[in-house]
Amino acid sequence: MRLFAKIPHTAPIDPIETSIKYGCQVRFMSLASLDGMYSPEPGPVIFLGSERPAGRRAYTCAHELAHHVFKHGMCMDELNAQKNSSIEKSPEEYLADLFAGHMLMSKPVVCHALKERGLKASSLLPVQIFGLANYFGVGYGTVVNHLAYSLQMITHPFAEALLKVQPKQIKAQFSTAADSEVILVDYHWLHRAVDLEVGDTVVLPKNTEVEAANRLRVIGERDHCSIHQATAAGYARAFSAENDWAVNIRISRKYYAGLAQYRFLEEVGEE
Repeated sequence: MRLFAKIPHTAPIDPIETSIKYGCQVRFMSLASLDGMYSPEPGPVIFLGSERPAGRRAYTCAHELAHHVFKHGMCMDELNAQKNSSIEKSPEEYLADLFAGHMLMSKPVVCHALKERGLKASSLLPVQIFGLANYFGVGYGTVVNHLAYSLQMITHPFAEALLKVQPKQIKAQFSTAADSEVILVDYHWLHRAVDLEVGDTVVLPKNTEVEAANRLRVIGERDHCSIHQATAAGYARAFSAENDWAVNIRISRKYYAGLAQYRFLEEVGEE
């Protein structure tokens, strides 16, 4: 898959772009009950619920891509079905979950991310887990469970302790609204863009310069970082000449509905 999509073996994968490269149309739908759906007819298409958290959407997209790769036929995942733990998963659903986890967080990718940041899995702090989740494009709990149960890089008791910390507690450190996403970006964020929605918060290394700053409003500083809020759909770029580092930032409308490749375009009439 990485060879096909021309993605380095230590780089994180954007599941939406990868799905498009694999010939799937990816479409967002603003339906509160929808998590994701795959349909092979009339042409392969993946539907994602735009009202779900960004990390969940990414994991769901990878999950639905698995249904395409393994030719499972039409599959639909609704929130109510997920909440009912008494429903036993089919072999196809288990396979899709395994595919998604290892696609987004393969062991080489995880080990490289830890090494670059000077971190050890056995001593990770919740805020560091949160930052890694942002980098891999998944949720906080998804990273913890994957480290414990799939990669076996942390113990189960340690995972349980980490899961007692809620992502909203980490977000609150950056004084943001409870319903907005917070993305922590460091100088090791490479190979993929930072994706936001209007209203989301991105935390950048301090003294980072921002191009198209009209789309990112500075709302504060904390320790060695600056905090910005996404205010308009479109494209921006953050960079540090001193550290020879840059990252592209893409901002979509909140609860966007439509084809995935158009979600970062400015709204008509937007200045």
